[in-house]
Amino acid sequence: MYEMQKDFTSTVSHELRTPLASIKMAIDLISQGTVGEINSEQKDILDRAKQETDRLKRLIDDILDLTKIEAGKLQMNFMVHDIHQVIGQVVNAQKDIAQNRGLYLKTQFDPPVPQLLFDSDRIIQVLDNLISNAIKFTKEGGITVKTQDKSPENYVLVSVIDTGKGIAEDDLPKLFQKFQQIESVQENEEGGTGLGLAICREIITRHGGKIWVESKLGQGSSFNFLLPLQERRVLR
Repeated sequence: MYEMQKDFTSTVSHELRTPLASIKMAIDLISQGTVGEINSEQKDILDRAKQETDRLKRLIDDILDLTKIEAGKLQMNFMVHDIHQVIGQVVNAQKDIAQNRGLYLKTQFDPPVPQLLFDSDRIIQVLDNLISNAIKFTKEGGITVKTQDKSPENYVLVSVIDTGKGIAEDDLPKLFQKFQQIESVQENEEGGTGLGLAICREIITRHGGKIWVESKLGQGSSFNFLLPLQERRVLR
């Protein structure tokens, strides 16, 4: 039954992608005035519709990613990269979003961090998720992405630290579980898929690393993950 459920989920998610892409393209064409002029009220409605289609696309992508991970079919492309360069790329992409909310988004790099073997697209996915969450749940202050060289322990530590309201101790164990959201719709109108952190955990695990959170209510949060300098697991 579990295998049937996974196959069904994967098939439905794939089938939803094509009509969703068509809907998104139609909204974009109308919103841009390609098929005729629209007024500001109509554009506002179309913008909201576009936000919802983008949100649905993220949900579908998350479900497909998680299905592939659980089936052991997620392809990983391990190459040597500069983790600071990858972090900088994600931070630059998210900086405008943070600034529009009155938040800072900065980096604090440990200069001697060596190059690492990792899948850059998947680590970008992890960083995107962690930084997006930090921006979403931070009202004042901002976010710092920090690295620390832990060569004696064979790791580099990456931390996404925010000045948000923090997380209750009872909620911490729920964070990396599937379909878990500790923020209600009433408290956070943006919502979420409840899959992002579960996917992050699986990606970091596939890299031979570890991910966890440190947080207290009213004192912000720090989402941390370790990437190994040298793979030491016995692969079977």
